[in-house]
Amino acid sequence: MLLKAVQSQRRFEQVAEQISKLIKKGKLNPGERLPPERELAKQLEVSRPTVREAMIALEISGMVEVRVGSGIYVLNTSSPDLKLRNNTIDIGPGPLELIEARKEIECTNAALAAQRTGTDCLERLEKAIEKMVHDNITGADGDREFHLLVAKATGNSVLETLTAYLWNQQQHSPMWTKLIELMQEKNLHTIVLDDHQCLLDSLRQKNSEEAQAIMRTHLNHARDIYFDLIGEEEN
Repeated sequence: MLLKAVQSQRRFEQVAEQISKLIKKGKLNPGERLPPERELAKQLEVSRPTVREAMIALEISGMVEVRVGSGIYVLNTSSPDLKLRNNTIDIGPGPLELIEARKEIECTNAALAAQRTGTDCLERLEKAIEKMVHDNITGADGDREFHLLVAKATGNSVLETLTAYLWNQQQHSPMWTKLIELMQEKNLHTIVLDDHQCLLDSLRQKNSEEAQAIMRTHLNHARDIYFDLIGEEEN
């Protein structure tokens, strides 16, 4: 199997596209087991987490099946349901891209919101956290509501619009959805719940510096969880 070293930020997407082309050309057949992640990483000159991201993308696209304890196997690619566009993997923005962009916007949101948040908004933020607890997950609805409320509290319509756009991108990202599923499986939702409560406390205290730091820590937690999940050792 001939694979080329990849470059640029979205390395996982390039890895996924190379393997998808081999599958579509019949050089990797349905039922065939892919080489181990360590071997793929060496051939492609990327890290194993990057290979794992690529496998998640291929799994989402319906091109491979991940069998725990066995390996990764090629699926029949004749299905019209494959999420491909012009023979490339169509998975939208990756979690790391989304987190990076959100940090640039939402840390500023938190600092401004601490200065401008009113009593009514604080009450609504509390209810959003309660919704997350009630859902007993990472709180897709409550989480989105919380962060959009923080953006609204800035009083800056541009920041509010940018935040909503990023959350819409996130909501429609198959890779992000997969991250949420993995977090649920590992019962990691309590980490993000605690972050939200700490942020709310800092907003109540009108502490801009602390609110900004907590938001940054919160998004770093999301990034670190993702790295942990895709970096777990394979069998």
